[in-house]
Amino acid sequence: MDLILISSTKLKIMLTSGDMAAYSLTCDSIDYDNTETRRAFWDILDTAKHKTGFDAASDRVFIQVFPSKGGGCEMYVTKLVKSDNTKLYDKKTMTETVQVNLEAACRDREIYGFTEFNHMTDACRQLILSGYKGGSSIWADEAIFRYYLALEKTQGEQYLFLDEYGTKHISDAAFTYIKEHCRCICENKAAERMAALV
Repeated sequence: MDLILISSTKLKIMLTSGDMAAYSLTCDSIDYDNTETRRAFWDILDTAKHKTGFDAASDRVFIQVFPSKGGGCEMYVTKLVKSDNTKLYDKKTMTETVQVNLEAACRDREIYGFTEFNHMTDACRQLILSGYKGGSSIWADEAIFRYYLALEKTQGEQYLFLDEYGTKHISDAAFTYIKEHCRCICENKAAERMAALV
């Protein structure tokens, strides 16, 4: 397990396939409603606290999980606090508020993440060549050097080739996180505009 403290509110955790096996985790089956998954996360965060000082126990956290090569994963843990270090939500209402926001924000979108800008532009080019006509936006998470492509879901259309360039975001919280923590590079017809750069 490798740990990188990005800031006082964000931690990157890299797990190998061996780490995943030790915690009985797989990227396909991670479910925070599952007791074993919650226990594994808190064991990982407890280790992180001792090694980096990052203490997530007293705050609400947002956890992103991205599969990595070789069967491991990258986890990004973000404390839900404002820049002045006050909590975004009190503990009583946070779950309900986030759930409402997620349903509204993610209902009609698919999110793809890219570690390289040119991978994203290549994906946009292939998307447009395949006939995609829906809306799209592109966002950058400058803290972890990652790019996101948000696409409108279209009836019956599947663009499986995008998996060759990036990773389909497996968390329902993706777009909410992106809007809060990332910078919008292009909000209207982003895929079409990026495709023109290639």
